[in-house]
Amino acid sequence: MSVSGLYIAFLALQGLGVVSAQSQPSEKVWGVYAFTVNGDSKPSVISSSKPLTDYGANELVTAASAFRSRYISKSGISETGIQGISPIILDSNDVNVLSTTDQNVIGSAQAFMQGLYPPLGAMNVSSTQKVNGSFELAPLDGYQYPQIITLGDADPSSIMVEGQAKCNMYQAAESVYRSSNEAEQMARDTDTFYRMIWSLGMSGVYDESFATWTNAVPISEYLDYELLHNESFMQSMTDAQIIRARWLADQYLWNTNSQQSSSSGSMIRSISPIAGQTLASSIIQAFDMNIQQKGTRQKMTLMFGGDEPVVALSSLLGLASDRQPSFFSRLVRGGSFVFELYSLETSGDLYPSYPQASNLHVRFMLHNGTENATSFEPYTMFGHSPSQASIPYSEFRSELETFAVSSIREWCVQCNAESLFCTGALGEGNSTPEKKRMAPAVAGVIGAVVTLAVVSITAVIGFFLCGACPTKSRKGSARSSLGGFKGPGKLASDTDVSFRNPIWSASKPDTADPSDGIQAGVVVQGHERHGSWEMGEGKKEIETVQSDGARGSPFGDEHEDWRIHSGLQPVKIRESV
Repeated sequence: MSVSGLYIAFLALQGLGVVSAQSQPSEKVWGVYAFTVNGDSKPSVISSSKPLTDYGANELVTAASAFRSRYISKSGISETGIQGISPIILDSNDVNVLSTTDQNVIGSAQAFMQGLYPPLGAMNVSSTQKVNGSFELAPLDGYQYPQIITLGDADPSSIMVEGQAKCNMYQAAESVYRSSNEAEQMARDTDTFYRMIWSLGMSGVYDESFATWTNAVPISEYLDYELLHNESFMQSMTDAQIIRARWLADQYLWNTNSQQSSSSGSMIRSISPIAGQTLASSIIQAFDMNIQQKGTRQKMTLMFGGDEPVVALSSLLGLASDRQPSFFSRLVRGGSFVFELYSLETSGDLYPSYPQASNLHVRFMLHNGTENATSFEPYTMFGHSPSQASIPYSEFRSELETFAVSSIREWCVQCNAESLFCTGALGEGNSTPEKKRMAPAVAGVIGAVVTLAVVSITAVIGFFLCGACPTKSRKGSARSSLGGFKGPGKLASDTDVSFRNPIWSASKPDTADPSDGIQAGVVVQGHERHGSWEMGEGKKEIETVQSDGARGSPFGDEHEDWRIHSGLQPVKIRESV
């Protein structure tokens, strides 16, 4: 072959290589959602506020530097860099940071952001000019101030980061489990172990009664803290004991936060993974916003909280399985669950346009460590094979919708929650009555009120019926003209007594005791006569009227305030012979 022929063949092969390189799809990351657990903290038995330790802060800074290397510093350059995110200066429109109000969790978020967008340092150029012409440098070596949204109990958005916190049914489900045969058997089986480690390293901190499996989580947290910060503690306990305490704590959290099968537990325990259900709703919301705004918003969503949401979500996503047994355990301190929203591009453009929703995929990554060597490991969800680490976003969203909490109102109903925002949430919409659940306490109060109302109405009806019923007179005109024993009102024949005018009329029933000679509910009306003057019953009635101010209200304690504050005094009786 001639030289010209070889040159033409070389050009053809080079062209094929270029076409092949251009046709090879490349990944473009558009959004990242990560949930990170808090770093090393002081246990609550040592400090009620559980502050983040210096070691824990450094853990989070190191973990964040790995996020920065993967998603930010290589923005638009590598396949893992988030498209369009600011690589150096923090833009709060790019990064959404949400946290619980726990001190160690807020501290973890702050430390993480220092590693994600570190101080500008040498790049901290003067940027603010005063009216006198001088410039100001930012303090703390150009420290960048992140916007961290802390979600307290009164904020309805708080359910996204800790859906179990104020969920009454979750607390009830945990109580049901703690009293179950399974939990009681586990406590008996581990009783010797917990008494042993209590005597070795916890006798001066916890009461011996606290050393049980139902307190496995705080016990494990205390042991891990002492292992890092107390040198003498390392000499009193073995690694095997520490590891077993961790395993037991993992098992307790899994049993109280995972999705229950139909054959285990009770119906009330179906609420156990509620923290994962609310977290799933937050993931959908973040990625949907990213899609709606074509990658200009929710580029990175960072959530910081405790262990429960991660354990619950691991159960719901099907991450924990025989093939992936590590997901039955808690994350290490500062570890993260990460979800990447990305597309496959074939154009090779440096700045590609936002793809169609059909071209978006989701991949789950585990970053379970805080060392520089910790990598982002992909794992399959929903029981897929190991070769299917990513799935189309439409499928991912559809799977999450099967268990995600769709609204605040749904959470309030499922949890039978008493949060203030639930009052408004449950009052919205034209919901059917059967969809609303009533708290047992509320139902009891309503039942008591209804019962009292029925009794009161019955009493009032009886009162009027008795008052309106005339007294039958005795037969015979001669006998009807006699006075004396006929009653308290003075008639023509009653010459030995002075006349007493009735003072209550029909408006006030008398509730005197039978011993007073007055029947409860009978009203003195006009000259209707009851009792006998000759037998002294009239005098008893007068004494009753005179002491009325000291007697109780005829309606009981319900009208006690009216009786005390009334300025009216009963008419005093004048009795003469």
